[in-house]
Amino acid sequence: MRVAELSIAKHFSGIGYQPHPEQVPIHNSAARHRVAACGRRFGKSQIGGHEVSFQPMLTQAVLHTLEGAKRHEIWLVGPEYSDAEKEFRVVWNDIKRMGIDFDKPGSYYNAETGALDISLFKGKLKIHGKSSKYPDTLVGEGLSGVVMCEAAKMKATIWTKYIRPALADFRGWSLWLSTPEGKNHFYEAYQRGLDPAHKTWAAWRKPSWSNPFVFPLGKEDPEIAEMKAEMSEQRAEQEIEASFTDYVGAVFKDFDEEVHVGDLKYRRDLPIYGCCDFGWTNPFVWLAIQVDVFDNVYVLGEYRADHKDVPEIGDELVEWPLAKHCTTLYPDPAEPDSAQILSRKLKCNIVSDTGGEKKWRLHYIRKALKLMPEHLEDGHEDKKPKLFIDRKCVGLIREMQDYRYPDNKSEIRPDKEEPMDKDDHGPEALGRFFRGYYGPVTSDHRRATMQKANMGSGGPIRKRRRTR
Repeated sequence: MRVAELSIAKHFSGIGYQPHPEQVPIHNSAARHRVAACGRRFGKSQIGGHEVSFQPMLTQAVLHTLEGAKRHEIWLVGPEYSDAEKEFRVVWNDIKRMGIDFDKPGSYYNAETGALDISLFKGKLKIHGKSSKYPDTLVGEGLSGVVMCEAAKMKATIWTKYIRPALADFRGWSLWLSTPEGKNHFYEAYQRGLDPAHKTWAAWRKPSWSNPFVFPLGKEDPEIAEMKAEMSEQRAEQEIEASFTDYVGAVFKDFDEEVHVGDLKYRRDLPIYGCCDFGWTNPFVWLAIQVDVFDNVYVLGEYRADHKDVPEIGDELVEWPLAKHCTTLYPDPAEPDSAQILSRKLKCNIVSDTGGEKKWRLHYIRKALKLMPEHLEDGHEDKKPKLFIDRKCVGLIREMQDYRYPDNKSEIRPDKEEPMDKDDHGPEALGRFFRGYYGPVTSDHRRATMQKANMGSGGPIRKRRRTR
C-alpha cells in the first residue's frame, strides 16, 4: 500500500478507536508541531498512543526505501518513565490488535525498569519510551517523530537541547500533550501554535469537560463540580480548565539545577553575609552569601539545626568558617532577641528591616532566578540568572524545588498567593536577605530597587561544571 493511500481514520477504525469530537481536530491537523493543553481526563494518552500506532503502517509502506542502517524512530518522552508508559501501553496494545509481530529480542515492556521498547520489521521501526530525568539517553538518534508526554513538567532544555535537533534529519514531527503548569516553556509552545506566523505549529486548549465519554453533561457534569470543590480556584483553572494560571504548583518555577546550582568558590575579596530563619521543631536555617560587583548573589553554604536553642547554635556557627567571618546578619525581624545573641557571638551587624509582605520577598528571588537579558535566545552564553547556589546546599536546593502553593481549598489562606507552610525555611532565609539587602519593594520605588537587582551581566564566580 502506498503512503498516499493510507488513512489514519481507517487505522483508528481498524483498531476500534473512536476519538471523541474534541480529539478529532488534533488528530486531523497537518501541522508538523501540534500542542494540546488539556484538562485532566481529556484523553491525552489516547491521542498520543493511537497516533504513534499508525506509524507501523507508514513504515511498512516505505520499507523498500529503508536501506542499510536507515530506520524510522519514534520517542514517547515524559518526565518519568511512568508518564511515557501511559502512551506506550496504548501503542503496545494497538500493535497486538493489528497482528504485527514484535521483533524478539528488541521489544520489551517494563515500566519499572524503564524498558519501554518496540522493534518492528527487523529493526526498521523503533518506538521507545523515554524519561527526561535521564537526558543522557536523549542523544544520538535522528527522529521521525516524538510525543512530549506531560511536556509542562519537563525542563525547557529537553526540547531545545535534545529533541528539536534530533528531528532535523528526517524533518520529524512533534506532538505536545500536557496539562499546563503555569506560563513556562509549554505555554510558549502553545503560543507558537496560536501565532499565524509559525505556520508549522498548531495549538488547542481543551478543558476536562470536553470529553463526553467521561463527562456526558459537559461543564455542568456533577463530577466536574465535585472535582472543583476539592481544589483551589487556581488549581481548578489549571487542572480542569487547562488554563495557564500563574499561581499553581511550584513557587519557583524558573529554578533549574542545571542553571542555578554549581560548585561555587569563596571570594576573599568579598564580604560574607548571613541570613537565617529561626526554628525549633522546624529547622533553624542559616545561609552564607556573597554578592559580586554585578549583583550576582551566591549562596555558598548552609547550616541547619533541629531542637537547639540559639546560644548553642551560635557556638556552632562560630566554628563554621562561612559564618564566623560574617559581617552582616539578615534575620527574621520577629525574633530580635535571638538575632542579638547571634550578633554578639559572631560579632556582626544586624539589618532588622527584613520583613514586609512575603510576596515581595518571593518576587526578589524569582527575579534573581530569571535568565537575563530576556531578549537573548535560550542557551545564549550571555543569558544568565542572578542567583547561584552551591550544590552542597542540599536542603535549600530541595526546598527551592518543593516549595509550593496549596492544591486544595482546605489549605488556602486569606491571601490566595500565600504558599504553604512547608519546605519554606531556606527560601524564607533567602527572602530575608534580598529584602534587607535591596530594600523594600513598594509602589513608590519598586522599579528603582529591582533595577539595582538586575544591573550588569557578569558571569558566576564558580568552577566550570563537568559535562557528562
